[in-house]
Amino acid sequence: MELTIKEKNTDKKQKEPSKTKPRVPPQSKEAEKLVLGMMFSSVNALNVAADSLVPEDFYFKEHQLVFHVLQEAYRNDRPADVHLVNEELKRKDQLKEVGGIVALTEIAHYAGTSAYIEEYVNVVKDKALLRRMISTASEMEKKAQLEPQDVLSFLDECQAKLYTISQEKSAKDSFMIRDILSGVRATTKLPFLKELQDRQEEYLTKGPNAAHFTGLPTHFFDVDKMINGLCPSQLLILAARPSMGKTALALNIAQNVAFRSKEAVGIFSLEMNAEELLHRLICSESEVESEKIKTGSLAGGDYQKVVAAVNEMQKHTMIIDDQPGLKISDLRSRARRMKEMFNIKLLVIDYLQLLSGPKANYNSDNRQNEISEISRMLKNLARELNIPVICLSQLSRKVEERQGHRPMLSDLRESGSIEQDADIVMFLFRREYYNPQDKPGTAELIVAKNRHGKVGDIQLVYKKSLALFQNFVALPQEPSLSQQLNTNAFQAFTPK
Repeated sequence: MELTIKEKNTDKKQKEPSKTKPRVPPQSKEAEKLVLGMMFSSVNALNVAADSLVPEDFYFKEHQLVFHVLQEAYRNDRPADVHLVNEELKRKDQLKEVGGIVALTEIAHYAGTSAYIEEYVNVVKDKALLRRMISTASEMEKKAQLEPQDVLSFLDECQAKLYTISQEKSAKDSFMIRDILSGVRATTKLPFLKELQDRQEEYLTKGPNAAHFTGLPTHFFDVDKMINGLCPSQLLILAARPSMGKTALALNIAQNVAFRSKEAVGIFSLEMNAEELLHRLICSESEVESEKIKTGSLAGGDYQKVVAAVNEMQKHTMIIDDQPGLKISDLRSRARRMKEMFNIKLLVIDYLQLLSGPKANYNSDNRQNEISEISRMLKNLARELNIPVICLSQLSRKVEERQGHRPMLSDLRESGSIEQDADIVMFLFRREYYNPQDKPGTAELIVAKNRHGKVGDIQLVYKKSLALFQNFVALPQEPSLSQQLNTNAFQAFTPK
Protein backbone atom coordinates (compact mmCIF):
# COMPACT_ATOMS: atom_id res chain seq x y z
CA MET A 1 0.00 0.00 0.00
CA GLU A 2 2.85 2.40 0.88
CA LEU A 3 4.58 1.58 -2.38
CA THR A 4 1.43 2.43 -4.28
CA ILE A 5 1.16 5.81 -2.56
CA LYS A 6 4.80 6.57 -3.35
CA GLU A 7 4.25 5.63 -6.95
CA LYS A 8 1.25 7.97 -7.10
CA ASN A 9 3.26 10.80 -5.56
CA THR A 10 6.06 10.16 -8.05
CA ASP A 11 3.57 10.23 -10.92
CA LYS A 12 2.13 13.53 -9.65
CA LYS A 13 5.59 15.11 -9.50
CA GLN A 14 6.31 13.95 -13.03
CA LYS A 15 3.03 15.41 -14.31
CA GLU A 16 3.33 18.76 -12.54
CA PRO A 17 5.95 20.30 -14.90
CA SER A 18 3.74 19.48 -17.91
CA LYS A 19 1.04 21.79 -16.56
CA THR A 20 3.27 24.82 -16.95
CA LYS A 21 4.46 23.86 -20.43
CA PRO A 22 3.41 26.59 -22.91
CA ARG A 23 0.97 25.51 -25.59
CA VAL A 24 2.27 25.93 -29.14
CA PRO A 25 -0.29 26.87 -31.83
CA PRO A 26 -0.84 24.25 -34.56
CA GLN A 27 2.00 24.41 -37.08
CA SER A 28 4.27 22.17 -39.14
CA LYS A 29 7.73 23.55 -39.80
CA GLU A 30 8.63 20.59 -42.00
CA ALA A 31 5.56 21.02 -44.22
CA GLU A 32 6.25 24.75 -44.61
CA LYS A 33 9.87 24.03 -45.60
CA LEU A 34 8.77 21.34 -48.05
CA VAL A 35 6.33 23.71 -49.75
CA LEU A 36 8.97 26.44 -50.07
CA GLY A 37 11.63 23.95 -51.18
CA MET A 38 9.43 22.58 -53.95
CA MET A 39 8.58 26.13 -55.05
CA PHE A 40 12.32 26.68 -55.53
CA SER A 41 12.77 23.56 -57.64
CA SER A 42 9.54 23.19 -59.66
CA VAL A 43 7.53 25.64 -61.75
CA ASN A 44 4.40 23.54 -61.21
CA ALA A 45 4.85 23.65 -57.43
CA LEU A 46 5.45 27.41 -57.62
CA ASN A 47 2.17 27.89 -59.50
CA VAL A 48 0.10 25.66 -57.20
CA ALA A 49 1.41 27.05 -53.91
CA ALA A 50 1.37 30.71 -55.00
CA ASP A 51 -2.26 30.30 -56.12
CA SER A 52 -3.43 28.40 -53.05
CA LEU A 53 -1.66 30.11 -50.13
CA VAL A 54 -1.15 33.56 -48.68
CA PRO A 55 1.86 34.59 -46.54
CA GLU A 56 -0.28 34.55 -43.37
CA ASP A 57 -0.83 30.78 -43.82
CA PHE A 58 2.79 30.24 -42.73
CA TYR A 59 3.41 30.21 -38.98
CA PHE A 60 7.09 31.16 -39.02
CA LYS A 61 7.96 34.75 -39.91
CA GLU A 62 11.00 33.78 -42.00
CA HIS A 63 8.84 31.45 -44.08
CA GLN A 64 6.28 34.23 -44.66
CA LEU A 65 9.02 36.51 -46.04
CA VAL A 66 10.41 33.83 -48.36
CA PHE A 67 6.93 32.88 -49.63
CA HIS A 68 6.06 36.53 -50.28
CA VAL A 69 9.10 36.91 -52.56
CA LEU A 70 8.29 33.64 -54.37
CA GLN A 71 4.67 34.71 -54.84
CA GLU A 72 5.73 38.07 -56.29
CA ALA A 73 7.99 36.25 -58.74
CA TYR A 74 5.08 34.04 -59.80
CA ARG A 75 2.73 36.99 -60.31
CA ASN A 76 5.30 38.92 -62.34
CA ASP A 77 6.20 35.83 -64.39
CA ARG A 78 9.83 35.88 -63.26
CA PRO A 79 12.08 32.90 -62.46
CA ALA A 80 12.70 32.08 -58.81
CA ASP A 81 15.62 30.13 -57.37
CA VAL A 82 17.70 30.38 -54.21
CA HIS A 83 20.08 33.02 -55.54
CA LEU A 84 17.38 35.25 -57.04
CA VAL A 85 15.31 35.08 -53.84
CA ASN A 86 18.47 35.80 -51.85
CA GLU A 87 19.12 38.95 -53.91
CA GLU A 88 15.49 40.13 -53.57
CA LEU A 89 15.53 39.64 -49.80
CA LYS A 90 18.84 41.50 -49.64
CA ARG A 91 17.32 44.36 -51.62
CA LYS A 92 14.41 44.51 -49.18
CA ASP A 93 16.79 44.35 -46.23
CA GLN A 94 15.09 41.19 -44.98
CA LEU A 95 17.86 38.63 -45.51
CA LYS A 96 18.95 38.65 -41.84
CA GLU A 97 15.36 38.02 -40.67
CA VAL A 98 15.24 34.92 -42.87
CA GLY A 99 18.59 33.62 -41.62
CA GLY A 100 20.79 34.43 -44.61
CA ILE A 101 21.78 32.33 -47.58
CA VAL A 102 22.44 29.36 -45.28
CA ALA A 103 18.76 29.21 -44.25
CA LEU A 104 17.62 29.55 -47.87
CA THR A 105 19.94 26.73 -48.94
CA GLU A 106 18.60 24.55 -46.12
CA ILE A 107 15.02 25.20 -47.33
CA ALA A 108 16.03 24.37 -50.90
CA HIS A 109 17.33 20.98 -49.71
CA TYR A 110 13.79 20.13 -48.61
CA ALA A 111 12.66 19.95 -52.24
CA GLY A 112 10.52 16.86 -52.71
CA THR A 113 8.43 15.55 -55.56
CA SER A 114 6.19 18.22 -57.04
CA ALA A 115 3.45 15.61 -57.46
CA TYR A 116 2.84 15.89 -53.70
CA ILE A 117 2.76 19.68 -53.55
CA GLU A 118 -1.03 19.75 -53.07
CA GLU A 119 -0.77 17.49 -50.02
CA TYR A 120 1.79 19.70 -48.29
CA VAL A 121 -0.14 22.84 -49.25
CA ASN A 122 -3.22 21.33 -47.58
CA VAL A 123 -1.22 20.62 -44.42
CA VAL A 124 -0.09 24.25 -44.24
CA LYS A 125 -3.63 25.51 -44.92
CA ASP A 126 -5.16 23.20 -42.31
CA LYS A 127 -2.73 24.36 -39.63
CA ALA A 128 -3.44 28.01 -40.51
CA LEU A 129 -7.18 27.29 -40.35
CA LEU A 130 -6.81 25.77 -36.88
CA ARG A 131 -4.86 28.82 -35.71
CA ARG A 132 -7.62 31.13 -36.98
CA MET A 133 -10.21 29.02 -35.18
CA ILE A 134 -8.24 29.21 -31.92
CA SER A 135 -7.78 32.97 -32.30
CA THR A 136 -11.47 33.50 -33.04
CA ALA A 137 -12.54 31.24 -30.17
CA SER A 138 -10.26 33.14 -27.76
CA GLU A 139 -11.70 36.46 -28.91
CA MET A 140 -15.24 35.13 -28.50
CA GLU A 141 -14.42 33.82 -25.02
CA LYS A 142 -13.09 37.21 -23.91
CA LYS A 143 -16.23 38.99 -25.14
CA ALA A 144 -18.48 36.36 -23.55
CA GLN A 145 -16.72 36.88 -20.20
CA LEU A 146 -17.76 40.55 -20.37
CA GLU A 147 -21.40 39.38 -20.50
CA PRO A 148 -22.68 41.49 -23.44
CA GLN A 149 -26.14 42.96 -22.98
CA ASP A 150 -27.54 41.64 -26.26
CA VAL A 151 -26.66 37.96 -26.18
CA LEU A 152 -28.45 37.05 -29.44
CA SER A 153 -26.60 39.73 -31.42
CA PHE A 154 -23.32 38.48 -29.97
CA LEU A 155 -24.27 34.90 -30.91
CA ASP A 156 -25.01 36.03 -34.48
CA GLU A 157 -21.63 37.78 -34.61
CA CYS A 158 -19.88 34.59 -33.45
CA GLN A 159 -21.72 32.46 -36.01
CA ALA A 160 -20.79 34.90 -38.78
CA LYS A 161 -17.10 34.66 -37.86
CA LEU A 162 -17.14 30.88 -37.73
CA TYR A 163 -19.03 30.71 -41.04
CA THR A 164 -16.40 32.96 -42.60
CA ILE A 165 -13.68 30.58 -41.43
CA SER A 166 -15.63 27.54 -42.70
CA GLN A 167 -15.79 29.09 -46.15
CA GLU A 168 -12.00 29.64 -46.01
CA LYS A 169 -12.31 33.25 -47.04
CA SER A 170 -9.21 35.38 -47.06
CA ALA A 171 -8.61 37.50 -43.98
CA LYS A 172 -7.38 40.36 -46.14
CA ASP A 173 -9.62 43.42 -46.20
CA SER A 174 -8.65 44.72 -49.63
CA PHE A 175 -7.23 43.48 -52.91
CA MET A 176 -4.97 44.89 -55.57
CA ILE A 177 -7.00 45.23 -58.77
CA ARG A 178 -4.22 43.49 -60.67
CA ASP A 179 -4.79 40.43 -58.44
CA ILE A 180 -8.44 40.34 -59.53
CA LEU A 181 -7.65 41.05 -63.19
CA SER A 182 -4.93 38.39 -63.23
CA GLY A 183 -7.30 35.83 -61.70
CA VAL A 184 -5.41 35.34 -58.42
CA ARG A 185 -8.26 36.87 -56.40
CA ALA A 186 -11.05 36.46 -58.94
CA THR A 187 -14.09 34.34 -58.06
CA THR A 188 -13.68 32.26 -61.22
CA LYS A 189 -9.86 31.97 -60.74
CA LEU A 190 -9.52 33.02 -64.39
CA PRO A 191 -7.81 36.15 -65.72
CA PHE A 192 -10.39 38.75 -66.74
CA LEU A 193 -9.39 38.78 -70.41
CA LYS A 194 -9.51 34.97 -70.60
CA GLU A 195 -12.99 35.02 -69.05
CA LEU A 196 -14.06 37.70 -71.53
CA GLN A 197 -12.76 35.62 -74.44
CA ASP A 198 -14.74 32.60 -73.19
CA ARG A 199 -17.91 34.71 -73.01
CA GLN A 200 -17.30 36.02 -76.51
CA GLU A 201 -16.76 32.52 -77.90
CA GLU A 202 -19.92 31.27 -76.16
CA TYR A 203 -21.92 34.17 -77.57
CA LEU A 204 -20.60 33.57 -81.11
CA THR A 205 -21.37 29.86 -80.78
CA LYS A 206 -24.96 30.41 -79.64
CA GLY A 207 -25.56 33.40 -81.89
CA PRO A 208 -28.42 35.87 -81.41
CA ASN A 209 -30.48 33.28 -79.49
CA ALA A 210 -28.02 33.33 -76.58
CA ALA A 211 -29.23 34.55 -73.20
CA HIS A 212 -28.42 38.24 -72.78
CA PHE A 213 -27.86 38.01 -69.02
CA THR A 214 -25.34 36.42 -66.68
CA GLY A 215 -27.26 35.87 -63.44
CA LEU A 216 -29.55 33.05 -62.33
CA PRO A 217 -32.60 33.09 -64.65
CA THR A 218 -36.04 33.87 -63.24
CA HIS A 219 -37.52 32.51 -66.51
CA PHE A 220 -39.46 35.75 -66.92
CA PHE A 221 -37.44 36.78 -69.94
CA ASP A 222 -38.22 40.53 -69.84
CA VAL A 223 -37.24 40.59 -66.15
CA ASP A 224 -34.00 38.71 -66.81
CA LYS A 225 -33.13 41.05 -69.66
CA MET A 226 -33.67 44.18 -67.56
CA ILE A 227 -32.00 43.11 -64.28
CA ASN A 228 -29.42 40.73 -65.81
CA GLY A 229 -30.93 37.76 -63.95
CA LEU A 230 -30.53 37.11 -60.23
CA CYS A 231 -26.89 37.92 -59.56
CA PRO A 232 -24.91 36.70 -56.53
CA SER A 233 -24.61 39.00 -53.48
CA GLN A 234 -27.58 41.14 -54.56
CA LEU A 235 -30.46 42.17 -52.31
CA LEU A 236 -33.69 42.48 -54.30
CA ILE A 237 -36.74 44.12 -52.74
CA LEU A 238 -40.15 43.17 -54.18
CA ALA A 239 -42.74 45.56 -52.72
CA ALA A 240 -46.49 46.00 -53.19
CA ARG A 241 -49.69 46.75 -51.38
CA PRO A 242 -51.52 43.77 -49.80
CA SER A 243 -53.30 41.34 -52.18
CA MET A 244 -51.29 42.50 -55.23
CA GLY A 245 -49.70 39.05 -55.59
CA LYS A 246 -46.14 39.68 -54.39
CA THR A 247 -45.97 36.33 -52.55
CA ALA A 248 -47.25 34.55 -55.67
CA LEU A 249 -44.63 36.23 -57.86
CA ALA A 250 -41.81 35.45 -55.41
CA LEU A 251 -42.94 31.81 -55.26
CA ASN A 252 -43.12 31.64 -59.07
CA ILE A 253 -39.53 32.88 -59.29
CA ALA A 254 -38.47 30.39 -56.60
CA GLN A 255 -40.14 27.45 -58.36
CA ASN A 256 -38.63 28.47 -61.70
CA VAL A 257 -35.16 28.46 -60.16
CA ALA A 258 -35.77 25.18 -58.30
CA PHE A 259 -37.77 23.17 -60.87
CA ARG A 260 -36.46 24.55 -64.18
CA SER A 261 -32.92 25.70 -63.41
CA LYS A 262 -32.63 22.79 -60.92
CA GLU A 263 -30.94 24.85 -58.20
CA ALA A 264 -31.64 24.62 -54.46
CA VAL A 265 -33.85 27.41 -53.08
CA GLY A 266 -34.52 28.48 -49.48
CA ILE A 267 -37.73 30.23 -48.42
CA PHE A 268 -38.49 31.95 -45.11
CA SER A 269 -42.24 32.43 -44.72
CA LEU A 270 -43.18 34.54 -41.73
CA GLU A 271 -46.76 35.09 -42.94
CA MET A 272 -47.99 31.68 -44.15
CA ASN A 273 -47.16 28.18 -42.98
CA ALA A 274 -45.39 25.59 -45.13
CA GLU A 275 -48.60 23.75 -46.10
CA GLU A 276 -50.22 26.94 -47.44
CA LEU A 277 -47.10 27.72 -49.49
CA LEU A 278 -46.99 24.16 -50.79
CA HIS A 279 -50.64 24.40 -51.83
CA ARG A 280 -49.85 27.54 -53.84
CA LEU A 281 -46.84 25.88 -55.44
CA ILE A 282 -48.90 22.86 -56.51
CA CYS A 283 -51.63 25.11 -57.97
CA SER A 284 -49.23 27.16 -60.06
CA GLU A 285 -47.07 24.18 -61.07
CA SER A 286 -50.01 21.97 -62.14
CA GLU A 287 -52.11 24.93 -63.39
CA VAL A 288 -55.15 23.54 -61.57
CA GLU A 289 -57.38 25.98 -59.71
CA SER A 290 -56.92 26.32 -55.95
CA GLU A 291 -60.58 25.68 -55.11
CA LYS A 292 -60.63 22.40 -57.03
CA ILE A 293 -57.62 21.10 -55.09
CA LYS A 294 -59.05 22.28 -51.75
CA THR A 295 -62.47 20.70 -52.28
CA GLY A 296 -61.25 17.67 -54.22
CA SER A 297 -63.58 18.40 -57.17
CA LEU A 298 -61.02 17.30 -59.72
CA ALA A 299 -61.72 15.90 -63.15
CA GLY A 300 -59.53 13.08 -64.42
CA GLY A 301 -57.26 15.40 -66.40
CA ASP A 302 -56.83 17.80 -63.48
CA TYR A 303 -55.91 14.95 -61.14
CA GLN A 304 -53.26 13.73 -63.56
CA LYS A 305 -51.81 17.24 -63.76
CA VAL A 306 -51.53 17.42 -59.96
CA VAL A 307 -49.92 13.96 -59.78
CA ALA A 308 -47.38 14.91 -62.45
CA ALA A 309 -46.59 18.22 -60.71
CA VAL A 310 -46.12 16.57 -57.30
CA ASN A 311 -43.88 13.84 -58.74
CA GLU A 312 -41.75 16.44 -60.52
CA MET A 313 -41.50 18.72 -57.45
CA GLN A 314 -40.16 15.84 -55.33
CA LYS A 315 -37.10 15.59 -57.57
CA HIS A 316 -35.84 19.06 -56.66
CA THR A 317 -34.62 20.90 -53.56
CA MET A 318 -36.73 23.61 -51.99
CA ILE A 319 -36.48 24.31 -48.26
CA ILE A 320 -39.29 26.15 -46.44
CA ASP A 321 -38.81 27.62 -42.96
CA ASP A 322 -42.17 28.83 -41.62
CA GLN A 323 -41.11 29.79 -38.10
CA PRO A 324 -43.11 32.94 -37.20
CA GLY A 325 -41.70 35.99 -35.43
CA LEU A 326 -38.08 35.39 -36.40
CA LYS A 327 -35.38 37.82 -35.37
CA ILE A 328 -32.99 38.85 -38.11
CA SER A 329 -30.13 37.23 -36.17
CA ASP A 330 -32.03 33.90 -36.08
CA LEU A 331 -32.84 34.14 -39.78
CA ARG A 332 -29.19 34.73 -40.64
CA SER A 333 -28.03 31.69 -38.67
CA ARG A 334 -30.74 29.49 -40.24
CA ALA A 335 -29.82 30.78 -43.71
CA ARG A 336 -26.18 29.86 -43.11
CA ARG A 337 -27.22 26.33 -42.20
CA MET A 338 -29.31 26.14 -45.40
CA LYS A 339 -26.29 27.21 -47.40
CA GLU A 340 -23.97 24.70 -45.73
CA MET A 341 -26.40 21.76 -45.86
CA PHE A 342 -28.15 22.29 -49.22
CA ASN A 343 -25.94 24.85 -51.03
CA ILE A 344 -28.92 27.07 -51.82
CA LYS A 345 -28.53 29.43 -54.77
CA LEU A 346 -31.49 31.72 -53.95
CA LEU A 347 -33.10 32.91 -50.71
CA VAL A 348 -36.66 34.30 -50.53
CA ILE A 349 -37.97 36.12 -47.42
CA ASP A 350 -41.70 36.85 -46.97
CA TYR A 351 -41.70 39.51 -45.64
CA LEU A 352 -39.48 42.30 -44.25
CA GLN A 353 -41.91 44.01 -41.86
CA LEU A 354 -42.57 40.74 -40.00
CA LEU A 355 -38.90 40.42 -39.02
CA SER A 356 -37.69 41.65 -35.64
CA GLY A 357 -34.45 43.52 -35.11
CA PRO A 358 -31.40 41.99 -33.41
CA LYS A 359 -31.99 43.91 -30.18
CA ALA A 360 -34.71 43.19 -27.69
CA ASN A 361 -35.44 46.77 -26.56
CA TYR A 362 -37.00 48.19 -29.73
CA ASN A 363 -40.33 49.99 -29.53
CA SER A 364 -42.71 51.69 -31.93
CA ASP A 365 -40.79 54.98 -31.69
CA ASN A 366 -37.60 53.61 -33.21
CA ARG A 367 -39.15 51.06 -35.59
CA GLN A 368 -37.54 52.96 -38.47
CA ASN A 369 -34.09 52.36 -36.99
CA GLU A 370 -34.97 48.70 -36.51
CA ILE A 371 -36.00 48.28 -40.17
CA SER A 372 -32.82 50.10 -41.22
CA GLU A 373 -30.70 47.63 -39.28
CA ILE A 374 -32.64 44.66 -40.67
CA SER A 375 -32.18 45.81 -44.29
CA ARG A 376 -28.46 46.39 -43.71
CA MET A 377 -28.06 42.90 -42.22
CA LEU A 378 -29.96 41.34 -45.13
CA LYS A 379 -27.56 42.97 -47.58
CA ASN A 380 -24.62 41.68 -45.54
CA LEU A 381 -26.20 38.21 -45.59
CA ALA A 382 -26.46 38.27 -49.39
CA ARG A 383 -22.77 39.16 -49.63
CA GLU A 384 -21.76 36.63 -46.98
CA LEU A 385 -23.57 33.71 -48.64
CA ASN A 386 -22.80 35.05 -52.13
CA ILE A 387 -26.35 34.40 -53.35
CA PRO A 388 -29.24 36.64 -54.44
CA VAL A 389 -31.74 37.41 -51.67
CA ILE A 390 -35.31 38.39 -52.60
CA CYS A 391 -37.08 40.10 -49.72
CA LEU A 392 -40.74 41.07 -49.92
CA SER A 393 -41.90 44.36 -48.41
CA GLN A 394 -45.11 46.25 -47.75
CA LEU A 395 -45.83 49.73 -49.12
CA SER A 396 -47.28 52.61 -47.15
CA ARG A 397 -50.88 53.79 -47.64
CA LYS A 398 -49.74 56.87 -49.55
CA VAL A 399 -50.23 54.77 -52.68
CA GLU A 400 -53.98 54.62 -52.06
CA GLU A 401 -54.23 58.42 -51.85
CA ARG A 402 -52.35 59.05 -55.08
CA GLN A 403 -54.15 59.36 -58.40
CA GLY A 404 -53.38 56.31 -60.50
CA HIS A 405 -52.05 54.43 -57.43
CA ARG A 406 -48.65 53.78 -59.03
CA PRO A 407 -46.03 53.04 -56.33
CA MET A 408 -42.84 55.08 -55.91
CA LEU A 409 -39.58 54.58 -53.99
CA SER A 410 -40.79 56.96 -51.31
CA ASP A 411 -43.67 54.54 -50.58
CA LEU A 412 -41.37 51.91 -49.07
CA ARG A 413 -42.79 51.45 -45.62
CA GLU A 414 -41.01 52.58 -42.43
CA SER A 415 -37.55 53.26 -43.79
CA GLY A 416 -35.68 54.96 -46.59
CA SER A 417 -32.66 52.76 -45.88
CA ILE A 418 -34.39 49.86 -47.68
CA GLU A 419 -33.97 51.83 -50.90
CA GLN A 420 -30.35 52.57 -49.99
CA ASP A 421 -29.33 48.98 -49.09
CA ALA A 422 -31.14 47.21 -51.93
CA ASP A 423 -29.43 46.61 -55.26
CA ILE A 424 -32.78 46.28 -57.04
CA VAL A 425 -36.20 47.57 -55.96
CA MET A 426 -39.26 46.26 -57.83
CA PHE A 427 -42.92 47.18 -57.37
CA LEU A 428 -45.83 44.94 -58.34
CA PHE A 429 -48.87 46.82 -59.60
CA ARG A 430 -52.20 45.43 -60.88
CA ARG A 431 -54.63 47.98 -62.26
CA GLU A 432 -57.60 45.62 -61.95
CA TYR A 433 -57.18 45.69 -58.16
CA TYR A 434 -58.59 49.23 -58.21
CA ASN A 435 -60.74 48.91 -61.34
CA PRO A 436 -61.80 45.40 -62.47
CA GLN A 437 -62.26 46.70 -66.04
CA ASP A 438 -58.74 48.16 -66.28
CA LYS A 439 -56.43 45.62 -67.97
CA PRO A 440 -57.81 42.51 -66.24
CA GLY A 441 -55.49 39.52 -66.03
CA THR A 442 -52.33 41.60 -66.36
CA ALA A 443 -49.76 43.04 -63.98
CA GLU A 444 -46.89 45.51 -64.15
CA LEU A 445 -43.54 44.86 -62.53
CA ILE A 446 -41.94 48.27 -62.06
CA VAL A 447 -38.15 48.19 -61.70
CA ALA A 448 -37.70 51.48 -59.83
CA LYS A 449 -34.06 51.00 -58.83
CA ASN A 450 -31.37 48.94 -60.51
CA ARG A 451 -27.87 49.60 -59.28
CA HIS A 452 -26.26 47.81 -62.19
CA GLY A 453 -28.64 48.34 -65.08
CA LYS A 454 -31.82 49.81 -66.53
CA VAL A 455 -35.12 50.69 -64.90
CA GLY A 456 -38.58 50.49 -66.42
CA ASP A 457 -41.92 48.66 -66.55
CA ILE A 458 -42.43 44.99 -67.41
CA GLN A 459 -45.79 43.51 -68.42
CA LEU A 460 -46.80 40.13 -66.98
CA VAL A 461 -49.87 37.91 -67.17
CA TYR A 462 -51.52 37.05 -63.83
CA LYS A 463 -53.90 34.14 -63.31
CA LYS A 464 -55.32 34.76 -59.85
CA SER A 465 -57.09 31.40 -59.47
CA LEU A 466 -53.77 29.65 -60.05
CA ALA A 467 -51.56 32.16 -58.17
CA LEU A 468 -49.50 32.15 -61.34
CA PHE A 469 -47.56 34.86 -63.17
CA GLN A 470 -46.47 34.23 -66.76
CA ASN A 471 -44.61 36.02 -69.51
CA PHE A 472 -46.77 38.56 -71.30
CA VAL A 473 -45.68 37.36 -74.74
CA ALA A 474 -44.66 33.77 -75.38
CA LEU A 475 -41.08 33.17 -76.43
CA PRO A 476 -40.73 32.77 -80.20
CA GLN A 477 -40.27 29.08 -80.97
CA GLU A 478 -37.88 27.78 -83.57
CA PRO A 479 -39.60 26.26 -86.63
CA SER A 480 -39.66 22.48 -86.75
CA LEU A 481 -37.47 20.54 -89.15
CA SER A 482 -40.42 19.79 -91.44
CA GLN A 483 -41.34 23.49 -91.58
CA GLN A 484 -37.73 24.37 -92.47
CA LEU A 485 -37.70 21.77 -95.26
CA ASN A 486 -41.01 23.04 -96.62
CA THR A 487 -39.78 26.62 -96.55
CA ASN A 488 -36.59 25.70 -98.38
CA ALA A 489 -38.53 23.65 -100.93
CA PHE A 490 -40.96 26.45 -101.80
CA GLN A 491 -38.19 29.00 -102.12
CA ALA A 492 -37.44 27.48 -105.51
CA PHE A 493 -40.89 28.60 -106.72
CA THR A 494 -40.62 32.11 -105.30
CA PRO A 495 -39.89 34.64 -108.04
CA LYS A 496 -36.86 36.83 -107.38
